[in-house]
Amino acid sequence: MRKSIALLLCITIYCATQSAFAQGNEFKVRYSGGTLKTTTKPDDWGNKLTITSDQILLDLKDGQKLVIDPKKVNGLSYGKEATRRTKTYIGLAFISPIFLFGLLKKNKKHFVGIEYTDNEGKNVALLLQAKNDQYRAVLTALKGITGKEVATEEKEKK
Repeated sequence: MRKSIALLLCITIYCATQSAFAQGNEFKVRYSGGTLKTTTKPDDWGNKLTITSDQILLDLKDGQKLVIDPKKVNGLSYGKEATRRTKTYIGLAFISPIFLFGLLKKNKKHFVGIEYTDNEGKNVALLLQAKNDQYRAVLTALKGITGKEVATEEKEKK
């Protein structure tokens, strides 16, 4: 009886994850750099990353579309950068000194790197910035369809 329940649970979980990938996951991202030539600005959130079970689609705001075969992905990476918006808070401090407390706040940028081989056999890469509340979902979806581990700064230091 326990084996039957365990088997049923495993099948349910497997089907749920497969249907989630099949439907696709869409994320708003910033294109921060890579081998694509684009007129899209690095601070523009108007780009869309769609991850399905058979492709990774980057739809840039300038109309370019890049389709990546998950089997051709060589590596995934993740890094975060903490910045402070000092200019904004210093400017607002002239209005009210309460805004000086904003200098203590950090803004985190979550960067996701995708390294892959294009159709011509060249190794190319993308650097995307994911939103604070979506970067884990982006990494999980990419890891799930490519089967690659995500390299991080913390892992590299060890």
